[in-house]
Amino acid sequence: MDHSEVAESNNNLENKKLVNNTFFQQLVSCLPMAAMVVSTDARILFINGTLSEVLGYSPEELLGQGIDFLLPTEFQANHKKLMMQFFSAPRKRQMGAGQALYARRKNGKHIPIEIGLNPIEQEGLTFVLATLIDLTTRQRASNMFQRSIQNAPHGVLVIDAKGIIRLTNNALCQSFGYSSDELINQPMGMLLPQRYRKHHDHLRHSFHQSPTPRMMGVGRDLTALHKDGREFPVEIGLSPFEDEENNEMVLVSLLDITKRKRLEQELRETNTNLEEFTYVASHDLRSPLRGIADLLEWVKEDLGTDTLPDVTKNLDRINVRIQRMEQLIDNLLTYARAGKAESITQDINVDSLFDNIFELLEVPDGITITRNINIEHFTSTWTPLETVMRNLISNAIKHHDQDTGSIAIGCVAENNLCHFTICDDGPGIPEAAFSRIFRLFQTVTSNERSGTGIGLSVSRRLVETHGGRISVEANKHQRGVTFHVWWPRFLRRDTHD
Repeated sequence: MDHSEVAESNNNLENKKLVNNTFFQQLVSCLPMAAMVVSTDARILFINGTLSEVLGYSPEELLGQGIDFLLPTEFQANHKKLMMQFFSAPRKRQMGAGQALYARRKNGKHIPIEIGLNPIEQEGLTFVLATLIDLTTRQRASNMFQRSIQNAPHGVLVIDAKGIIRLTNNALCQSFGYSSDELINQPMGMLLPQRYRKHHDHLRHSFHQSPTPRMMGVGRDLTALHKDGREFPVEIGLSPFEDEENNEMVLVSLLDITKRKRLEQELRETNTNLEEFTYVASHDLRSPLRGIADLLEWVKEDLGTDTLPDVTKNLDRINVRIQRMEQLIDNLLTYARAGKAESITQDINVDSLFDNIFELLEVPDGITITRNINIEHFTSTWTPLETVMRNLISNAIKHHDQDTGSIAIGCVAENNLCHFTICDDGPGIPEAAFSRIFRLFQTVTSNERSGTGIGLSVSRRLVETHGGRISVEANKHQRGVTFHVWWPRFLRRDTHD
């Protein structure tokens, strides 16, 4: 036996002493994480049950083996050198801090791990207690978190406590015009207009003193700075969290609301124009019209009873046209008012709603009305819905061209809407006019059955203002048309506030 064989024999003896140390065995076995004791020549001396479960090997398959076979092939060549460096100055530390470490399971799969190295002195020899934590679940959760951020339909930033950008997603980069590489590790102040940057650090510190999820700048007009130097309106949500190393982070969800702001501005301008038009129609047009009507009456009184027939006829024609003009103004005002959603809601019994309608409608003897109501109650605004239904049923009666006919009324639940149908067997409407009849002052024909062209436009405006929609289609198995009205059957904050 040479000198090296004697030294190896002594090491094996000391290794056996350590392995047979009952107290040490119990200590390692009780550790909550996977653990193994490795000798200076990188051989596994002892493992606990958790390590066997994590790696898929039995204790017999591991004990006495070199530790290299537990490493992915690409890491095996350099491992012995690293082991020698560790044992030359052994100290408690985490292995490969900041690097992704992997172990190879018995089935060949590589699993992400975290390894702690703890040197142990035993009768002049040094061993290492290596603790191993399987990071598979944590890494899966982290990957899921990052995929959720990347696939989010709105912009997302992750900011650290110093206001440095640590993570972005594609939607945010598109909103600001930067690439992800241009934003990562940069201060988030670069995304703020210059005038906000001075106070933003103070606001950020205040947020971290009492971090709670909240919307940012509620009630204020928030803007962000695009790479091209232009500002754009945004809505921002803040969600504080701690990362894997207990660092305070903030997840910032950002929504570019440029399109919505433009639509709101267009809607405000339209409403303003409509209000101005309504004011002009109700005051500036009605007053002189009433003055003309008064003058006409005075002329009639001055002419007396001996007025020539042609003059009387023309005066009557003037009077009729004044009345039509007043009716036109009234219709315009009705249409304008239909654009305001009614906020008073109540329980609606659908049968009672139609009972009310037919109390005020005169139904000819030859017209048969049938109802197929499959919804008893829902909560909504009564008057606008009754007005729409009355307009449609009244049109079906008024425009029917035969002595006998039928009108079928239906109502069913359809998702979150009530689907009303008014089906008649009248003369019908040309398909080319289906969209036109809902416009203001549009009629199908100019004969005596035509109305003022206001009823359907008011109905459409009432339906859409209250969150529904209306359409018409030709009947397939009989003459006539069917009007469809979808009316919300649940209250919504955007239409019932």
